[in-house]
Amino acid sequence: MSIPIPPGATRVQVEDEYGKLIWRKPSEVLDTDTIRINFKTGEPYTMFGKPGQPSSNNANVKQTPVNTPSVPHSNPQKNINQLQQRKQTKLNSDAVFETTKKNADSSDVLTHVLVGLAEESASLAFEREEAERRGESTSQISLRRVNALRAVGDTWIKKKELMSSKSLDLESKAFRKVFGHIAETFRKACDEAGVRPELAESVFATFGKMVDDPEWLTDAKKAIESDN
Repeated sequence: MSIPIPPGATRVQVEDEYGKLIWRKPSEVLDTDTIRINFKTGEPYTMFGKPGQPSSNNANVKQTPVNTPSVPHSNPQKNINQLQQRKQTKLNSDAVFETTKKNADSSDVLTHVLVGLAEESASLAFEREEAERRGESTSQISLRRVNALRAVGDTWIKKKELMSSKSLDLESKAFRKVFGHIAETFRKACDEAGVRPELAESVFATFGKMVDDPEWLTDAKKAIESDN
């Protein structure tokens, strides 16, 4: 059951969930707000003019919650504790926070940041459309979205740079030397394991054909870029 607000009222006085007194538009009163009521009249304190010109009622007030008028007083400390609990729950479910806490060096951190920035950019696009629909100014929203899009682009570039820096150049001279050393080590291992020379030669001939195939190089690059 909600408290009726007199028709024509431009503002109504409420106590928010933190115990702060605020004048709100009737359409903006929250479920967590407590409308302040005049003891003598039983009506809420309201404004009928511009903000800063409160009602002439000066009597003591009682507090009555918007949806539960039987509760006489709000508990600011309880509300703050509930806010802290909600905040902690949000932190525990936040992908950026959790990934950073587990492994700050992981490239997944940038991935989650990129997703978060894209989500904020999409949200701003929605806000701008709604503002346009209501005939309101959209310049500030557009500016915020431009900044969000720029942040998305910068983060994407950083992620690509990070991936490139971690990649292995399979066509470099250094890699060919290392690969040759590995192949030679494998040949020595075959000799020490007593593999017949003709069998070892057959294995290395087949191996050479496989690594000379351009498709092998493509698959190797994909394997390097994979997170698995």
